[in-house]
Amino acid sequence: MKALFFSFKRLLVTPWFSVFLLLVLIAPVFARRAAADVAVPSPVYAVSEEADADAARLSALLDEAGFVRRESAEAVYEAVAGGDADAGLILPGRLSASLREGSTEGLIRFIKSPNALLPDLWQEHAAAALFSVYAPYIMADALDGSGLSEEEILHAYYENIGAGTLFSFEILNEKGRVNAFTDRQERFFTGAISLLLFASVFYVAAEPLYDETRRLAARTGKKKAVQNLLLPGALIRSLLLWLAASAAALICGRPDIVLPLLLYILLLLIFGLILKALPGQNWQGLFCLFLLLTSLAVCPIYTDLSLIIPLLARLRVFLPPYWLWMMV
Repeated sequence: MKALFFSFKRLLVTPWFSVFLLLVLIAPVFARRAAADVAVPSPVYAVSEEADADAARLSALLDEAGFVRRESAEAVYEAVAGGDADAGLILPGRLSASLREGSTEGLIRFIKSPNALLPDLWQEHAAAALFSVYAPYIMADALDGSGLSEEEILHAYYENIGAGTLFSFEILNEKGRVNAFTDRQERFFTGAISLLLFASVFYVAAEPLYDETRRLAARTGKKKAVQNLLLPGALIRSLLLWLAASAAALICGRPDIVLPLLLYILLLLIFGLILKALPGQNWQGLFCLFLLLTSLAVCPIYTDLSLIIPLLARLRVFLPPYWLWMMV
């Protein structure tokens, strides 16, 4: 108990630890709020004329996917050109006739800005929605000559879809839910807290603790140095960093991340102490800086580069800051 009190007292006169502690508490909160200001604009759509039943179904599917309806095609063009929308769709009002003929080419007009952030995602959503509306007509065409009318087939199709006895498609993210615009805020928060904790644990916890323990071991022996300095120092620093990170998580409405943060900090501390124990001097700090900068580029904070370079998905598991992403 005396060793814990002594370690805590030493931290009170360690300004750098206090600075990092405040950063862990404040920076992730501001990062999450900043993400709201640069969030991806919603895609928009409009129906070019009065909608028939299938155009109405397509509109409902786009609404569920996060598209925002505008009054006219001109309003869609203006929203995309002005940067208020990431992309736009113009839908035909008379959709059923084209689907009965099997003519889907060019049915939907897709508009994107040169600065669009997620154009491919919106195109996939539009294609999935159109296919969902077109699917019963494919079934009706396949059952042509069966003696059932088109109306009977369509009625049976929608009845079975509603009952869950037929499969359907949705575009989901890796956590199994439709991508929400709040995902960007969560990515900014997770990125900020993972990078800050990595820097904090190594530079103001593992590195100074290892150096102080080694100096004390030369005078009192390794066992006493570990018992009186390393273990209590590691416990106090880890606990304070975890409390600061947990407070930031609770402020941002992320109680689910509190326990993973504790495990993440402990893993980082073990990693830092092992790294410091390796032979050689002064390279460990530069190596951690390299890991920090690489993680900033590779972790899916702004965008997921592994979608462009799939190999990155395997390589980034070796980056300590990414370990938190794997836990949440």
